Amino acid sequence: MMATMPSSAIVTGSSSNIYLVVIIGLVSVLVASYFRSPWRTVPPGPRGLPLLGNIRELADTKWLTSSAPMEEYGEIMYLRVPGQSVILLNSQRVAVDILDKRAKISSSRPRLILGSEIYTGGFDVALAYYGDVWRRLRRTAHEALTTAAVKRYNPIQAKEAAILALDMLADGNEWDTSLRRHSASLIMSALYDHPTIIPGDPIGYESVKKINDHTHRLEFILLPGSNWVQIFPWMKHLPSRIAKWKRLGEYWFDRDTEMFQGLLGKVRDDVLNGVDNDTIGATFVRQQGRNGLSDIEIAWLAGILFSAGADTTSISLSWWLFAILLYPDTQRRAQAELDAVVGRDRVPVFSDLPHLPYIRAMVKETLRWRPALPLGLPHATTEDDWYEGMFIPKGTICFANHKTCNQDAAVYGEDAGRFDPARHLDVDGMIKAVKEEGHVTFGFGRRICVGRHMTNDTLAIAMAVMLWAMTISRAKDEQRVDIPLKEDEFVNLDLVQRPVPFKCNIVPRFPEVLDMLAAERDRHN
Repeated sequence: MMATMPSSAIVTGSSSNIYLVVIIGLVSVLVASYFRSPWRTVPPGPRGLPLLGNIRELADTKWLTSSAPMEEYGEIMYLRVPGQSVILLNSQRVAVDILDKRAKISSSRPRLILGSEIYTGGFDVALAYYGDVWRRLRRTAHEALTTAAVKRYNPIQAKEAAILALDMLADGNEWDTSLRRHSASLIMSALYDHPTIIPGDPIGYESVKKINDHTHRLEFILLPGSNWVQIFPWMKHLPSRIAKWKRLGEYWFDRDTEMFQGLLGKVRDDVLNGVDNDTIGATFVRQQGRNGLSDIEIAWLAGILFSAGADTTSISLSWWLFAILLYPDTQRRAQAELDAVVGRDRVPVFSDLPHLPYIRAMVKETLRWRPALPLGLPHATTEDDWYEGMFIPKGTICFANHKTCNQDAAVYGEDAGRFDPARHLDVDGMIKAVKEEGHVTFGFGRRICVGRHMTNDTLAIAMAVMLWAMTISRAKDEQRVDIPLKEDEFVNLDLVQRPVPFKCNIVPRFPEVLDMLAAERDRHN
């Protein structure tokens, strides 16, 4: 008699087959999804830590701004932290392709919860997301700082250049104090019609100190990996009473808003009362209604221009002074040009600059050789994108490595690490005709620095006046030997990099210099 299989065994066998089919199907779907996933083709980068990803690499700004990422991972490096993709663009070619040519989808900023949303209340134009508020703020700043508009500030820049030269000749080893005073005084005058800041001026220095404190707090907040809320956005919803970082951000937003509104108060009163005031701040007040900006928005716009400009201008001049000591032939060539065009009977003026191509090339080279913000400010993509077979997800934070872009051998030659203003001149000794600046220090695309024209003018007249007035040389030790300079070292301060402290020797080039500089200073009072 044939045995029959129990019905329970049939059911069990059928169930096993079904489970097997389901498992095989799920595995097939997962495998297919894996091979089709664009995330398999993100750019190369370091492996990172479990859960935390590349938080360690992002916190190491010295490594990020060096040539090591380019050498190890190529022109694009991918980093990840929980819930966030980051790419570092290490060559000028790639940075231009992604941030200039694709500006439509790469001109936003990442969500900077502490830095943009809390500490600056969303009013910092440099950090604002790409949208209507940013466009109105940007338009207002642009209209006040076009190439033509900034010419009205030339008298202030000329006066401050003369004062700077006098300060440097009085004590060359206080050069850092002199450069900081020069930049702060110039911008305070141009923005707020503030009197020239002089040593011992308590009111001027107190205002500058408060703005600089704001800047340094913000620079630290913006450092990659500096605050946990950037990695875990849900932390924004923590009550302020238990989140000290949030409580401090809100506190400083209130204090800084009060400060910026106070600084703009006199300018606003002048405009409303019909008093002649040609400052940048007054331009903002006049444009306020047309561009639909609130009182707080224009106060923050003016304050952020100071914050962004004063520190970076003084840093650029400090790197230029360092370069003069490292490459003394550049000083001799610039002074020969000044002697031929200006002579020694008067101080250089702005109308001389078109005839001083080497001086103007010095400005370009200083900004190229050592950018003050070596990583610039981050961009963020608003759409998924592909670049040369690599996937760049929507919302990716994009940092351009300004240092490696500016020293890209494919653009500047094998001597890209050398300070050489002549690289910006053509065979006739004139400034090369290039589309942009000859460097990427001012940024990319729709986020390019709105104050770049004023910065170029400030640096050019300051360099021209100082080199006309003085000879700068290395300090010597007790044996009359040049004190060595640490060319490849720098002081890393949050987002900015300064040269390591150094001493120098500064002497007037001819006896009448001091009197002529004093007369030039007084001419603009």
